[in-house]
Parts: sequence; structure tokens; C-alpha cells
Amino acid sequence: MKIKLNHIGIACLFGVLAAGCTDNFDNMNTDPTGITDGNPGYILPYIEQWGTHVNSWEFQVGDNLHTNLYAQYFANTATYFSSDSYSYNSGWVTDGFWNSYYVHVLKQMRAIQDIVKNNEAYNNIYQVARIFTARCTAQTTDIFGDMPYTEAALGNSNAKYDSQQSIYTDVFKELTEASAYLQQHKNDASMITFKDNQDLIYNGDLTKWIKLANSLRLRYALRIAYIDPTTAKKEGEAALNDAGGLLSSNDDNAGVYISGTGANGWPLFQISGWGEFSMSKTMENMLKNESTVLDPRTTMWFGHTSGSTAAKPEFKGVPNGLSADQLAAYPADQRSYVWGYQAMPLWNSADNSESSFDISKRQKVMDYSEVCFLKAEAALRGWSGAGDAKANYEAGIQASLDFERSGVDAKYYTTANDETYKTTGKVAWSSETTTDGHFKQIMTQKWLALYPDGNEAWAEFRRTGLPELTPVATTLESTLPSGTFVKKLRYTDDELRENPNASDKTLNQNQGDGMNVRVWWDTKRYK
Repeated sequence: MKIKLNHIGIACLFGVLAAGCTDNFDNMNTDPTGITDGNPGYILPYIEQWGTHVNSWEFQVGDNLHTNLYAQYFANTATYFSSDSYSYNSGWVTDGFWNSYYVHVLKQMRAIQDIVKNNEAYNNIYQVARIFTARCTAQTTDIFGDMPYTEAALGNSNAKYDSQQSIYTDVFKELTEASAYLQQHKNDASMITFKDNQDLIYNGDLTKWIKLANSLRLRYALRIAYIDPTTAKKEGEAALNDAGGLLSSNDDNAGVYISGTGANGWPLFQISGWGEFSMSKTMENMLKNESTVLDPRTTMWFGHTSGSTAAKPEFKGVPNGLSADQLAAYPADQRSYVWGYQAMPLWNSADNSESSFDISKRQKVMDYSEVCFLKAEAALRGWSGAGDAKANYEAGIQASLDFERSGVDAKYYTTANDETYKTTGKVAWSSETTTDGHFKQIMTQKWLALYPDGNEAWAEFRRTGLPELTPVATTLESTLPSGTFVKKLRYTDDELRENPNASDKTLNQNQGDGMNVRVWWDTKRYK
């Protein structure tokens, strides 16, 4: 689907030139398509693509250089990047997150709304777009906190900022109403059906979209469980007991289809060949030390170091936030890159003599394994319809193990250690005897299952303080004390310059803006 981009050093040049030529508010408030009627099914795949950062540039400067580092899935290994030490690059944040949402998702969603006003036969497509946009809205407010929403993408450069609490209220409304409408009308013959490739996630399967809406509702209910437990339980139990159900197997997993493979496919692998990031030390410890056996997902995700062999593989990570001088202690042949069986099966199986790079993988939206862990946490909280915490926890682990092997030739792996992994060491449910201990287990395995969705993993760390991440070695953001973690991304330079509301000191619970400012649902369970 996407063409291969050159090295970020070259791409940055073009990004800077492009940013200097236009005003971002002009982009946000000018319809690039000029569509006022027609079939919204042709807009939906555009929204799905941009909302999941399928393009390698947006993925790199957004997820890879920010949230994947903040979640400590990866560590920076390029001396010319400092984002692992919490330095801020407004152009990257603008492209990776701000414009991806406002220009390419929310603005196009407004266009769909206008079309459907004149043709209710497209309502099924509209409801699907509502579900996906609600997911993107929640992700964006989780990254920035209070933000323009009700007045955004409507031609107003001075759009007011909505509180994150009010945005979450609307996210619940959107998911609830869209799910209910689809349940009532999914078999309505008067509705215009999806054409091929108009839905890159479920290909128009409305039953699965209903499940996704309910699953997302449960996700966001738990997101606010500490700050607003009453609303959280109400929304969570409604999702758990909804007749439309939740994601119930890996067959229901939601991800954006990418037609390309290898260097033209999944953005994580498109950018991996430059060697600018590797497995983090936190990830290494998680994969090696949670159970009595190596995590079976290790070789799916990462390659052995080039200083070792497939016969005697070593998997090594790099601490987050190292300076250029400190990185010298972790030479390239002592790092594990994203060259596991999913991407380069011969790297791990042929003693480095050959390598391949050919994968067709969807960009993650939400998986069944996450739903299992959500249900496990909900069960610990005593929510109706959640089921048994232990059963959900173990089902989530197995679902993740199974799904990470999908698409990989069975000759490259064995399932022999699955039960041992689940039932020994710190992974074993019986190794903990308290609710807090079981909660830590759930959140640790959820962190692993979410990989490589750094946006969601970082949000969950900020919500719970789990798993226990390691403060970065060097902090370059002046507002962050040493030994603390980034709390949110500050607003972009363009937004601060063009929209006076962005500088309102009453935003974010009277904290204003900044990297050390906690979002509404963050209740200080980490430094």
C-alpha cells in the first residue's frame, strides 16, 4: 500500500520544508477532498489508514520516536536522536499525532457526517466511522490531555479546548450509540453495503464492529476506574453484558489491512532496517525473567544479536535514554533488533547465513488478548459479567502466544513451552496471593500482549504505574525532574502560536500544559 521511505535524515528535510510552506490551521480547516456528497465508504479507509499510522513517516515520528520509547518496548540506538531522553520535536509530534488526528481523521469524519445527513442509507458506514473515530479521539486525548474537540475541524482556528473528562463522556456516547444502532439495523436491506476495500479492518463485518465497540467501551471504562469509579463500573458492566458481545477469539482481532509486504508493508518493519532502535533493557528483562522459560514470543518479535548465532542465540536490550557516550557500551552486534520470525525468519533459524524480509501484517487496533486482560481486571474489581480473573488472565496469555505466531511457518517454532511459561515463575497465577499481586500480573502480561502498541501501553503505565518501568538514564526535558517519567506530550508549536486557548492556565485541572502535567485520569501511581 505504501512506498518505502528513505532514511529519516532525508525525510526530515522534506518534512521541515513542507511544514514551513503552509499553516497547519489552513490544513485543518480546508477540505482536501472537496467532498460534500457521495459514498462515505470511500472516506472510511482513508480514516482507518491515518488513524493507525500505517504510513511509515507518521509511525516513525509518532509511535516509534515517542510512545514506543515511553512504554519502553524499544530503546533508541541512534546518536542523532534524543527523544528517548524526553526531548521534544514539535514537527514530529505534529505529523505523528496532531495532524494525523485532526486533519486526517476528525476532519474527514465531519465530511461523513455531512454526507449522511442527506442520505441515511449510509448510516451503517457512519456508525463504523463513529466507532473508529472514538478510538482515535480517546488515543489523542490520552496523549495530550484537554484538547480541541467539539469545535475542532469545523473551520475555527480558535477552537475551544474541551476537558478530557467531557471528551471521555462523548467517547462512551459514540461507542454506545453506534453499537446499538448497528445491532438494530445491521440486517436492514435499505442500508448501502460496503464495497471491497472500503473497510480495511473488518471488510464490512458489522457483527465484529459491534464487538469492537463494546470492547473499546470496556477499555476506556477501566481507563477511568481510579478517577471516576462509578462511571467506570457503569460503562464497563454495560459493555460486559451487552448482547452484541466483546471480541471473543483471535478471529475478531481488529487491525488495519496493509497490502504490501516486507519493506513496503508494516511500518515497524519498514523502518527497522536502519538500526536506529532495538529491544529495550526493560523488554529483555520481561522476556527472560517472568517465567522459568524464555517467553515464547521472544523469537517472534526479535532477532538474536549479530554477535551470537541461531545455534546459540543471545537476546539483549539497551537501556532507555542513553547518551551518545553511553551507547558506546552497547555495540550494534550486542543488540536485538526487530528481526524475529515474524519479519526475518531466516535470521533466527539459519545461523545468520541468510535473511529474508517478507511479512504481511495488520496494524494493531485491538486484540482479543487485551479483552481477556480487561475482563481479568474487571473481575478483580467485582464487575458483573467479567467472569473469573484467573481464567481470563491465562486465556489472554495463550491468545497472545497464538496470535503472535499467526502467519509464521510452524517449522520455525514450538508450542512445547507454552504451559510451562504460563504456570511457572512470576507468570503463574498461584505465585501471587493478593489482589494487588494478581493485578500486577495482569498488567505485566497485558503490557506484553499490547506490543508494539506503545500508545496503549504508555497510557496503561500512566494509569496504573505497571509494569514497573526504569527511569531513563538521561532526561533532557527541563520540566521533568531526573528519575521521573514523561506524563503527556505538550501541545505543538503551531497550536500554541495560532490558538490562544492552548495557553490557558486552567487546562488540565489548572496545571496548564507541559510534559510533566498529568492528564485527568492519571492518579499519580508512578513518578
